[in-house]
Amino acid sequence: MPDPAPTDASPPAQGGPVKDGGEEIILWHVPLSRSMRILWLLNELELPFALRVMDLRSKDMRAAEYEAIHPVGRAPALQIDGNVIHESGAMVEYLCETRGPHLWRAPGEDGRLGWLDWLHFAETIGQHIANLTQSHLMLRDPATRSLTVMKLETARLGRALRLVEQTVQGQDWLMASGFSGVDCAVGWSVWTAGRFVRLTPALQAYADRCTARPAFQRALPQEGEPQLYERDFYELPDA
Repeated sequence: MPDPAPTDASPPAQGGPVKDGGEEIILWHVPLSRSMRILWLLNELELPFALRVMDLRSKDMRAAEYEAIHPVGRAPALQIDGNVIHESGAMVEYLCETRGPHLWRAPGEDGRLGWLDWLHFAETIGQHIANLTQSHLMLRDPATRSLTVMKLETARLGRALRLVEQTVQGQDWLMASGFSGVDCAVGWSVWTAGRFVRLTPALQAYADRCTARPAFQRALPQEGEPQLYERDFYELPDA
């Protein structure tokens, strides 16, 4: 699909129903953050959309314009079908349900329970990633960090990844039937987790299969866009 271009459509007056310009799909996105899950999925679905790139370290997410879209001031936010969605898991499910049933598992279909379980398990992994990102990147003064918390979160992240490892040791994707929307959710989490823990061979192979997908490549930061992570790997600080 062509690179998404900015649009002049008016943002919604509130998070929720959109009255003006609401038919367009718009993604508010921080490069390399969990909003990348949605950018990857939009590219997998080859949908036309507009992209609003924001910098987590700037005032973008505290600006009045964005506060009207996402009062909590987080990313992503997705305008679609006259509404704004604020949770990435809900975005994955809605996009697959309405635009990509081949990447979804509908109620009553084989694999439905597993698909839902993986979708929500992505947030288990993502929460540990968020806590480690906060400690390593946002708390720049070592005196404000807790080494104990960082060690605990690193261990918890590694433990959470075991469930993914057990699955992808025997198959290419999380669902035995093939690639689906939950691979965008969990695949991003595994790939990003590799910045904080050493991935096992099975997990690294899974991450490599994800990053080899053209849609994933198109979701990577473009030249000139802000980068959330400055290093490939973040070691735990010395005690």
